Amino acid sequence: MRHPAAGCKIGTAGKQTKFWKKCTGIFAMLLFLYIGTVSAQAKAPEQVTKTVVVEQKIPFGTTYIDLQDVYKGYTKLVSEGVAGARKVEAQVIYEGDKPVKVLSITTTETGTPVPQVVQRGTKVLKSKRADGKIWSTSFAHPLKGAGWISADYYDYPGHNGVDFAAPYKTPVYAAAEGTVTLSGWYGEYGNCVILRHADGSETLYAHNSKLTVRNGQKVLQGEKIAEVGTTGNSTGNHLHMELRYQGKQLDPLVYIDQ
Repeated sequence: MRHPAAGCKIGTAGKQTKFWKKCTGIFAMLLFLYIGTVSAQAKAPEQVTKTVVVEQKIPFGTTYIDLQDVYKGYTKLVSEGVAGARKVEAQVIYEGDKPVKVLSITTTETGTPVPQVVQRGTKVLKSKRADGKIWSTSFAHPLKGAGWISADYYDYPGHNGVDFAAPYKTPVYAAAEGTVTLSGWYGEYGNCVILRHADGSETLYAHNSKLTVRNGQKVLQGEKIAEVGTTGNSTGNHLHMELRYQGKQLDPLVYIDQ
């Protein structure tokens, strides 16, 4: 027979054990949450407001002086430009090394930019073209892009034009509409064509193997006038081209369509 007192004690002890186990579990959870909160607060970086200053350059612009009697394509720098400067000051909130918020920005110009001054030609020679199209420049490429430049205007003293090396018999075309003032042998130029254009300018095409126009003939821009060769004072198949205007020699590469 079980003793009543003994049964009571055992039951009471079991309830207490369960109670304390439950309390211990809750306490442990609260302790864990507390420690986690304290740890998170300890790890959170401190916010600091800093002043950040940056110096910036202000790019300069360009002021053009248009020359109505100079062909489009010509440019000449008259004076250098000067960049301006500005100071940008910002109040920024940092957490550690990381910016998290910009509070304010102020900008102060510390130097005013000065534009560069450039002369540019605006004159365009109007030409009727053999194919009916319109060029954006006054003079078309005499080989329509064929060949390559073997000597430019400044290659050596006394070289008054540009040399386009190209295979023998490559077609040569009129750079602009004009009248043939010379089609024949022209000393060191060999077989040569000279065209006079509406505004008084002239283009010269030298060292040709064959000429396909005659004196006095009117030709359109892009019309065939000769074939590349190496006649006259020449050391290989090429076209020597010159551009003359108002008694001056001009660099053809500045004005012809590239």
